[in-house]
Amino acid sequence: MAEPFPEVFGNPDQAVVSADGRWIAASACWDRHSRVAVYRAADLSCAHLLTFTEEAEPIAFHPTLPLLAIGLDNGDEYLRAGGLTLLEADTGHRVDFTDPGRGIDLVRWRDARTLELTCRAVDPHDEYVHHVSRPTVVRDDWRGLAPGALDLPALDGPLLDEVTYPDPGSGRELLRSLAEQAGRPYS
Repeated sequence: MAEPFPEVFGNPDQAVVSADGRWIAASACWDRHSRVAVYRAADLSCAHLLTFTEEAEPIAFHPTLPLLAIGLDNGDEYLRAGGLTLLEADTGHRVDFTDPGRGIDLVRWRDARTLELTCRAVDPHDEYVHHVSRPTVVRDDWRGLAPGALDLPALDGPLLDEVTYPDPGSGRELLRSLAEQAGRPYS
């Protein structure tokens, strides 16, 4: 039997499991090209494979919905740009939002209504200075969003002097553990 999770080529940057345990997501980035794969936990089969021409490392499942948030960053140190992709794992509904002036370094659900983004932008007057902010989006209904539902460039958040990022853990170790639980090899 073939190893599970081949879509991330054995090199996941992050891996997360949905709150209900039905979905697994893994991201993998290579030189500004990325893949995010969403798997059915029941049989480890791939339900969705998303490809990006930007770094799509930060991923987070909503705390109660089968909704995956994916942060995007072009990785350009002198002209940052990025966006946010939301994917409903159960329906496949996908919506993309762009931010031509900031990349998204981290996505985190603070609660069922609040998505927190950590954004990085280049100072327009000094290309060697980066500004990091942490805007939030609050919504009662996160399902079925239309393309214009969020205006990322208009989001404001506090500027941060120091930024610490949580350790996402080892994506490879999480996938190995999940494969072992299913009786499948993963190296």
